[in-house]
Amino acid sequence: MSLKIHNNNLSFSKMESAIDTVLESLIKTEGVKGVLVADAHGLCIGARGIANPNCAGFVTAIATHAKALNDDPNSQAPTTKIETDNSWVYLISLSFHFL
Repeated sequence: MSLKIHNNNLSFSKMESAIDTVLESLIKTEGVKGVLVADAHGLCIGARGIANPNCAGFVTAIATHAKALNDDPNSQAPTTKIETDNSWVYLISLSFHFL
């Protein structure tokens, strides 16, 4: 399914294609079993592999709280690592602003 909504000359189908390209590239990386991208509100933008799209809100909340542990508002968000018996989960928070 391709969603084609145009707003300020931005085609969401092109943005969706770009996100799909990044997700496919990441999931092909050696050792990567799942990739999930969520927005700042916890909405799942995309997921591949074993990543559960229903966890997007939880992942966003953990990343948000990890950033709150640092008193410097100008610091970059930390990378959070969650370890289980058989895997590691890395949460990396990136901010992109479009005008």
